[in-house]
Amino acid sequence: MATLVTLGLSKILGKAGEPTAGDFAEEGYTPFGLTYEDTCKMSQDDPETTEFYAEEEDDPVETTEKQGKITFTFSIMNPDITTLTRLFGGTVASDVYAYPDTVITVEESVIIKPKKGLMFQVPRMKLVSKINGEFSKKGLLLIEVTGTVLKPQTTGLKKMYVKQIAAASNSNSGS
Repeated sequence: MATLVTLGLSKILGKAGEPTAGDFAEEGYTPFGLTYEDTCKMSQDDPETTEFYAEEEDDPVETTEKQGKITFTFSIMNPDITTLTRLFGGTVASDVYAYPDTVITVEESVIIKPKKGLMFQVPRMKLVSKINGEFSKKGLLLIEVTGTVLKPQTTGLKKMYVKQIAAASNSNSGS
């Protein structure tokens, strides 16, 4: 039995609006751009536990738990005017991008597909972006994106779906 590992990154796709199902259908999704090496990460905060104590007891008599939030972070290394408008808002006129005066809320449905292992579909993700540019021979202009998984507004959708990528057939013919 082969060991399942998830590694690498094939693509990160997004689209405005929630899908109708967690089916990983890529229709209508577009890439954000090229992802800078070693920047795509997923994390989940520790769950929050609330303990309830009685005056007569030293130990809690009841506890409740709340899941920790899930975030994905990545940096886009080849942003263009379309990407800036998509992630920050603003306007484009005569091929000139005008950065917005106020922060806008950006929400998209996102698919994160690694080279192998488990892929993720998030029907509703809040995207917060910032510019990080280094203008040097060894630096790049990056758009750093933090996506927070949100509860979908569409009835019946779950906040995240995980699917195993079908294994590629081994094309090695013996030597």
